[in-house]
Amino acid sequence: MKEILKLTQMFSQLDDTSLHEVESAVSIRHVNRGEIIFNEGEVASAFFIVGQGKVKVFKLSPDGKEQILMIATPGDSFAEAALFAGGVYPASAQSLEQTELLIVNRERFVSLLGRNPNLAMNLIARLSQLLRQMTILVEGLSLTDVTTRLAHHLIQIASTAGSDTVQLTLPEKKSVLASQLGTIPETLSRSLAKLSRDGIIRVDGSHIHILDFPRLKQLGG
Repeated sequence: MKEILKLTQMFSQLDDTSLHEVESAVSIRHVNRGEIIFNEGEVASAFFIVGQGKVKVFKLSPDGKEQILMIATPGDSFAEAALFAGGVYPASAQSLEQTELLIVNRERFVSLLGRNPNLAMNLIARLSQLLRQMTILVEGLSLTDVTTRLAHHLIQIASTAGSDTVQLTLPEKKSVLASQLGTIPETLSRSLAKLSRDGIIRVDGSHIHILDFPRLKQLGG
């Protein structure tokens, strides 16, 4: 458990004594693929860290359209903001595969904050990071079209891979990727087709071959 806690931004700089205190507030839960972890509006009794697997955090519109806010992978935490946001989860979370979760109890964690200034500062830093991510997400959804958002997403994957790689493997199903980009699978397919027609990429199932990285960067901003 301690090794997973050290992967998170919030706990990575804590000493062993502080980590031991955090461990006292943590339990472990295994969830199946497709299992709902919590629904929007439920009372927030904890936040979560992914030990193994993958989780999507999302909102549903009144007409049932899904918008993914984040994909949490091992070492990522989610639902921290719910600890101080009126006591309920502002979004829903669902596992995308078999997942191991570390569950951090709200009451125990809040009591630790008063005794550990470093932990409180780490929480502030994490919430600030989440705010920046949500700001970027809102700006992207409101100010750019789907093809531009797709190009930006492909650039981010390439950046994570560590180089301007010419071949990428999409980490999610196209339906999940469409939800991340604020669109539907049909529109995503049209955007992939457009980039292909323009000679910027070539699509081979879940593999994307980047044929013209400079043009992709120009398009994705």
